[in-house]
Parts: sequence; structure tokens; C-alpha cells
Amino acid sequence: PTEAEWEYAARGGENYKYAGSNSVGDVAWYSDNSALKTHKVCTKKENGYGLCDMNGNVWEWVWDSWQREYGSSITDPVYVDKSSPERVFRGGCWGNRAGFTQVSFRFKWGIACDRNRYLGFRFLRTN
Repeated sequence: PTEAEWEYAARGGENYKYAGSNSVGDVAWYSDNSALKTHKVCTKKENGYGLCDMNGNVWEWVWDSWQREYGSSITDPVYVDKSSPERVFRGGCWGNRAGFTQVSFRFKWGIACDRNRYLGFRFLRTN
């Protein structure tokens, strides 16, 4: 998904700090509860759209290139800069503090071909 699509899905039509709750432990595997490893998918609470693991477990790589300013999930400002190798990650991972897993938190990392044990991506299907 694009960065805006990811944020829209993570919010789940609700207004929580994390995807489905204001309590990080309800919805995310992060440094305080993960034993510093990944966990089976969907063992935490779902958000309003029935999606789980939008926060914590592994960072999710989105389509957009990194840019400091981000519009919002309302306008879907897709940004792809083929000359920039830096990409946007969302959601936080099992090794991060709670603040990194908030729906609003954005992170840039490395290049589009990076592979790490704390990084994944979410498939998106359109009709």
C-alpha cells in the first residue's frame, strides 16, 4: 500500500493512538512484551476494520519514498522519487519502544532492497 493507504487501514475508522486501542499492549508486540522476537500473526486485538498487527511485530514497508513532510491519509499524496533509495516504514516492530508503534509514527530506512528480520510488508488487493 501507499503510506496514506497504510495509515487509513491502520486507523480502522477509529481515533486511537494505536491501531484499535489507546493501550499498546492490546494491539502490538513491542519491546516491553515481545521477548525481542516476532510472534504469530493476529494474536492481538483487531482494529475497526478487522485488521491486526498494524502496530508492532514487524515494521511495514510502504510504497512511498521518504520525504520529511507527509500530507495525511485523507489526501493520499503518493510520493515516489526514483532517485532516492530511502523508503518509508510504518507500524514499529518487536524491538521498539511503544512510541515507535503509534499509527502516526513514520520512519525512513535504507534502500528499497533492504531485508531484515524486523521488516515486512502488507499485501493490498484492489477490486
